[in-house]
Amino acid sequence: MTAQSTPRPGVALVGARDGSLWTYLLFHNLRTFGDAEIWPVSRTRPEVRGVPTVADLGLVPRTPDVAVLIVNSAAANSVVAKAVEMKVPHIVLISDGYAERGTEEGIRLQRELVGIVEGTGSRLYGPNGVGFADFRAGIAPLGAPIPPDLRVGGVSVVSQSGSLTTTIMGGLAEDGAGVDLCVSIGNGAAFDAIDAMETMLDRPTTTVIAAYLESFGGNRARLERTLSRAREQGVTIVLAKSGGSEIGAAIARSHTAALAGPDRLVDEVLTAHGVIRVRSMEQLTRAAAIADYLSRHGAGGTGGGVAVIETSGGAAALTADLLSHEGVGLATFGDAATSALRAVAPDGAYVSNPIDLTASPKPYEEVTAAFHAVYTDAAVRAVVIPYALTFPAADDERDVHRRSLDRYADLGAATGCPTIVSTLSDFAWTDWAVAFRERHPETLLVRGIATTARMLARLYPRTQPEAPQATGPADVIGDAPDGRTARDLLDALDVPMPKAVFVAAEDVDGVAGAVAGVAHPHVVKIVADGLLHKVKVGGVVLGCATAEQTEAAARRVLASAAAAGLPGVRGVLVEETGTGVELFVSLNRDPWYGPYLIVGSGGGDVEAKTDSSLIALPATDGAVERALDRLPVPDGQRAATAALIARLATEFVGGRLAEWSMLELNPVMVDAAAGPQILDIVLLPKSEQA
Repeated sequence: MTAQSTPRPGVALVGARDGSLWTYLLFHNLRTFGDAEIWPVSRTRPEVRGVPTVADLGLVPRTPDVAVLIVNSAAANSVVAKAVEMKVPHIVLISDGYAERGTEEGIRLQRELVGIVEGTGSRLYGPNGVGFADFRAGIAPLGAPIPPDLRVGGVSVVSQSGSLTTTIMGGLAEDGAGVDLCVSIGNGAAFDAIDAMETMLDRPTTTVIAAYLESFGGNRARLERTLSRAREQGVTIVLAKSGGSEIGAAIARSHTAALAGPDRLVDEVLTAHGVIRVRSMEQLTRAAAIADYLSRHGAGGTGGGVAVIETSGGAAALTADLLSHEGVGLATFGDAATSALRAVAPDGAYVSNPIDLTASPKPYEEVTAAFHAVYTDAAVRAVVIPYALTFPAADDERDVHRRSLDRYADLGAATGCPTIVSTLSDFAWTDWAVAFRERHPETLLVRGIATTARMLARLYPRTQPEAPQATGPADVIGDAPDGRTARDLLDALDVPMPKAVFVAAEDVDGVAGAVAGVAHPHVVKIVADGLLHKVKVGGVVLGCATAEQTEAAARRVLASAAAAGLPGVRGVLVEETGTGVELFVSLNRDPWYGPYLIVGSGGGDVEAKTDSSLIALPATDGAVERALDRLPVPDGQRAATAALIARLATEFVGGRLAEWSMLELNPVMVDAAAGPQILDIVLLPKSEQA
């Protein structure tokens, strides 16, 4: 028996014509990225791009695998119905004029369209999309440019914007990642973004899903099931979602009829399911490329993060700052790696992480052996090489640079430890660099360290904060005044503060009587020499509604202080509770910059908030007021609050607070009726800036 060959995929292009960009792109992609048989369908043209036409979809030689419709919305639905009747498995509707217009007619046509395909075996892509491309199957009915150097790989792409499919694929090609399946959703009338992701999860060849979305639809449970499935299968989802701003949401509605939901709630869902959310196409493709690379080459080791190797002091310092800022988890080397590095390190070198050997004079083989110890360290999950130089060319005399890059790639191949080489800037590709990629598929070579660092932080986050959270030298400064003394200093400046009473530690039994004149509810704070962060040691209790609760709180904070081993515990401060909007106000001096003011939202975790303003002192007219305009200060209290902050700034620059290096007020509570009050104070002397 003679084996029958598999027929070429058949694609019908309804509405194809010469001179049409859609027609050109579809012909080009179908021929370049596969070997499809193309049947143009036209009632008026005998041929399109040299290929004979048929007058009707029903006249194609056999049932097509794909029918692409380039016709207006008034005629499209009847052609979709014909394709469904013929049992065409894939229908691409490029036409617009549906719900994205927001008109009654457009919405009616889209509902009719859904009714035509619902419950059938035909899958409808669109309307208002550009199709799909299954690169592994060799069929690409996509009406958008595809990068000519795109290769088949493990990243699947889903986008609600047709043009951004090209952007994403171009970025993946730039970063050396290949594409498995690409789907343009458009309006997603009958096949939406979640359907596309489910299809991708059905493919064992998809390792990463890179998505640009404007809406998840109305069913949160359905979305979460898909995200959970991806996590269970080990498929990483990298997502850029628009609609985080009012303008972004309006644009999303205008061209895909997708309503962008509350951004913060979206983040909560995505974070809970391990989705990597990004804010730009560059971040999207870099994160997808790195995740795909790591899925193919393992995570390396069992420890805490990445090792960074650099032989330039400037690049090492810059990279160290960048990684720290982004929150990348750096591996802590074991004794073997540390000893090996020390053995080859010259004076002034840095053998921790990032590694800076500053051109070690030791023989090449010895340095390579030291790096091998790093690559095989149990705490190292990947090695990152921040490359400060332009790429060598094939015919120049930069043998030492070529040898250096080859060494890192060879070590990665020999040890199985993922190795990412990322340039410090977007240097031009050279013939040698392109060939390096081909020779070393075990190494990821990309351009631009800033994007790489940000994405590494999402894949290898720092698991512990840089600063210790327990009380230690950073939390207690001997010359800093305790809370009671700091309060007295500001009281002398006639600064508004809640009524308060100090109770010495030895008088705690008499708290109830001592605070009889302080209105409930009470705030109880520990008073200890030089203590900066009372909350960290359990030194603050809020909401004491009765004298008994206040006494119990006083005993509790004193016990917490004793357990933390705090020196110089004086007693407790019992204050009335402030009400209103919380602000953060900090006056500082920097040896280079000079005095400055920070104003932002107060309370806990002020570092994570994004509404703060930095003002050089002396402040220009209106600077404090403009800073308060960004904050929810009660309208009737803006002038009083600005005046208080400005007065403190004047005293800090050249008045009665000039001897201090920092005055931090958190919170300053602004009540609509009572105005601003300062609830907590930290003062640092000039000799010990924290």
